[in-house]
Amino acid sequence: MPKPQNDDARAPLTLEELVDVLVKAKRLDPAKTPEIVGRATTLRSQVLKERVGSVRSQAAARYEASPAELIAVLRLADASNPKRTLDEDAIAEAIAASADLPYLKIDPVKVDADLVTKTLSRPFARRHAVIPVGRNGDQLTIALSDPFDGALRANLEQLLRAPVSVVVASKRDIVQQIDRIYGFRSSVRGATEQLGPTTSATSANNALGQLVQLRSNDELAANNDEHVIAAVDYLLNYAFDQRASDIHLEPRDRDAVIRFRIDGILHEIERLPVAVHAAVASRIKVLARMDIAERRRPQDGRIKTVRGDREVELRVASLSCAFGEKVVVRVFDPMALMTDLAQLGFGREDRERYEKWITSPSGLVLVTGPTGSGKTTTLYSTLRYLSGPEVNITTVEDPIEMVEPRFCQVQVQRQVDVTFANALRAILRQDPDVIMVGEIRDAETANMAVQAALTGHLVFSTVHTRDAAGAVTRLVELGVERFLLSSVLRGVLAQRLVRQVCPDCSVEGALTAQQVEALQLKVPVERREELRVRWGEGCPKCRHTGLYGRIGVFEMLDVQRRVRQLITEGKDANEIAYAARVEGMGTLGEAAIRKLAEGATTFEEVVRLTADQQ
Repeated sequence: MPKPQNDDARAPLTLEELVDVLVKAKRLDPAKTPEIVGRATTLRSQVLKERVGSVRSQAAARYEASPAELIAVLRLADASNPKRTLDEDAIAEAIAASADLPYLKIDPVKVDADLVTKTLSRPFARRHAVIPVGRNGDQLTIALSDPFDGALRANLEQLLRAPVSVVVASKRDIVQQIDRIYGFRSSVRGATEQLGPTTSATSANNALGQLVQLRSNDELAANNDEHVIAAVDYLLNYAFDQRASDIHLEPRDRDAVIRFRIDGILHEIERLPVAVHAAVASRIKVLARMDIAERRRPQDGRIKTVRGDREVELRVASLSCAFGEKVVVRVFDPMALMTDLAQLGFGREDRERYEKWITSPSGLVLVTGPTGSGKTTTLYSTLRYLSGPEVNITTVEDPIEMVEPRFCQVQVQRQVDVTFANALRAILRQDPDVIMVGEIRDAETANMAVQAALTGHLVFSTVHTRDAAGAVTRLVELGVERFLLSSVLRGVLAQRLVRQVCPDCSVEGALTAQQVEALQLKVPVERREELRVRWGEGCPKCRHTGLYGRIGVFEMLDVQRRVRQLITEGKDANEIAYAARVEGMGTLGEAAIRKLAEGATTFEEVVRLTADQQ
């Protein structure tokens, strides 16, 4: 097949030509060719149902299904890799190879929205499935789905009046980014026109928040009158797509910044005019049932929405700062919070030890670690593991992280004197089996938690300390009697999160001599080559970081006879930690090194965690 750069008059790929490309690339079984070509009309209807929702609507009449979409909708196996489906990405790879051009899996976080909107109009970009993805000096890099469309490439060069380099991407990826970027920017522009350049935002059913139904990007594009509402829907949809755990809306001097936290790292996503930021912040506060007229006092709220077939909880917090009101939205996906215990990251011995603690008929189990270390996920997953029709589980939280119908959840409300301690007193009269206290912050709550454990209940809670042994001394400092604490405490779990090696691009190798020395591993020189580890080379799935998702590492203080005696004697955290290590406790650093040896994380992640412990 001729190269597109040598044939500007070439027409777009036909279905028959694309089938030929895939067969020559050994991606498609030749025996499937008659079926694909013969079913073209039926396949187009199937594509329209998936992409537009109907085959008879006006949107369906305007939608041109590409040959790649027609083949991808069959979901055939990739002949070159039977474990992979012949989807639009695989087809785009084959087209790129045939055209002798680079293939690009578009990373939404790295797409320059300003470059996109200032280079091409939305109708042109969407009609031709083309989007700018980079600039190097005067040269523009353009992603398109059909590099064999010579007329399109000639039009681009004439329209842009700049040198153009071409990469190939799937139509699905291109159209998704066009809808997101142009849709969000259009909403922001419309909001700016409505509000004016200097306008600022002004001014009890279910107390836990209403269910908010987000519209899809296609629905938003069809109705663009409610600009601020549409901008917020675009933003939340985008955050869900990118697996963001937090959304930050931060006002600055001249504009406002939107940032997403993905796998623990913040990424800048968009910039907004100050007036639009205030309006977007107010819209989020309305959804969270917060007071939009109050912009000086910190506020908390929550939103419940639907993502696919499951509900997602959003926790909203506002804070007045130098240039306006900062709003942070924390995303609590039930699929992440309600993880199976086996998926949290426990090793075999740690898992057995933890199950021994949580299956005790009574006692106190503490989880400790900084904000964002996964404590909530561990506790919710534990409660889910213990839940059943014969178990009464009650929690007292501030705020309730995620509403779970299997638990009885109590929200702390200090304005009506529902504190942790008062709520605990009431819970003890409710015949509980398992109690979870969101956090032990004061002496009264600490003593009530210990009393609840003494009276035959299994109590879980969190404490903010650096390590497991520090949690023991912290409760003593809060006024808990040592002999009572030693009798009820079953164990303390200190935890952190480390990023995992991307499964799609991981490779195996050995640690260098410098890395072995940095980890202080006592390994003979002749055996260092045996220390096999894994890291990611970088791929589209992980945004070329080599890391995807996070997993827990744990330090488990098992309260046995020796540790119990030291608590009673009032020994400090160092002596308690030393005794626990003698009885088999590993440190957080050692747990991270085990994850490195298992190929779950990288040397750099281990160094980051161990540096935090020094």
